[in-house]
Amino acid sequence: MPTQTFLNLNEDKQNQIFNALINEFSNHRLMDAQVARIIKDCSIARGSFYKYFDDINDSYQYALKRVLREIHFDVFAQLKAEPTDSLHAFYVATESFINELENSDYEQFYRQYVLFNQYELKHVEYDYNNLPDDKLILMVNGQKIADRKTIVLTYKWASRAAHQTIRTVLNGGDDKQALSDFSDLLKLINKGLVN
Repeated sequence: MPTQTFLNLNEDKQNQIFNALINEFSNHRLMDAQVARIIKDCSIARGSFYKYFDDINDSYQYALKRVLREIHFDVFAQLKAEPTDSLHAFYVATESFINELENSDYEQFYRQYVLFNQYELKHVEYDYNNLPDDKLILMVNGQKIADRKTIVLTYKWASRAAHQTIRTVLNGGDDKQALSDFSDLLKLINKGLVN
């Protein structure tokens, strides 16, 4: 994450560096990215770059977290807002994320992340076991599912399917078909939960 020196920069300078990072990581995989291109793009010295970030991976993590803060959906807010069908909240959140991403300056950056960089970073899957009980909400056809293990497994697989749907769209797949398939899968999971 950025150093305090970076955080002390004025907002315009931080944004200038951020935009250079987005440019680099949108056009190059992390393993092919170069500090030289970044510093040239934002007109800073190489030494300054290393005063702001530990290395290129650190700068990438900063850019990724900032992008996700700006465009990522809050599935937990969606879950609380959905009184009868929690899995529909996963669909709404995924559809919203895809639409938000397609209308943003970060689509190519996120495409690189999904197709390549998450593997280079050894992305760790979110562990829903760590969620407090008040965040583990699972409603199916208006019925509350109470078994924690069932809820955690359902969240895990719904999240995996959501990420695969996003990956399919970013890889050039048909948006409507990918979302339709995701919706059908969520309906199938719902059926299994009530039987």
